[in-house]
Amino acid sequence: MGKKKTPIAQATPAAVSQIHEAVLGLNGAVRKGKAISQLQAEARRKAGHDIVVCGGELKENRRTAFLIETNANGVVKRCPPHPNAGPQSLPHFQPDPRPPEGHTFYETPNRKAL
Repeated sequence: MGKKKTPIAQATPAAVSQIHEAVLGLNGAVRKGKAISQLQAEARRKAGHDIVVCGGELKENRRTAFLIETNANGVVKRCPPHPNAGPQSLPHFQPDPRPPEGHTFYETPNRKAL
């Protein structure tokens, strides 16, 4: 009988979130536009436009969204998907207090931008 080989642990690549321009659609849906950098996202948020952070890792999406909103607008608050916005709404960060308008949305495992 031969020796059993010990499996070699393979490193998994770190999750990377993608940032996109965003617009609101029907039923609270967030429609993603072209991909942008974090600096471009911060500038868009300062100007009151929506952005969305997309990717498969909730913690990374939330962290990236928080950093963008904080860098752009200082004090922020995290909001769950608003039921009155529609069934496809996403969680997000927004300035507290307002203005500017707009949101930094982020995807979750069950809620995605279109």
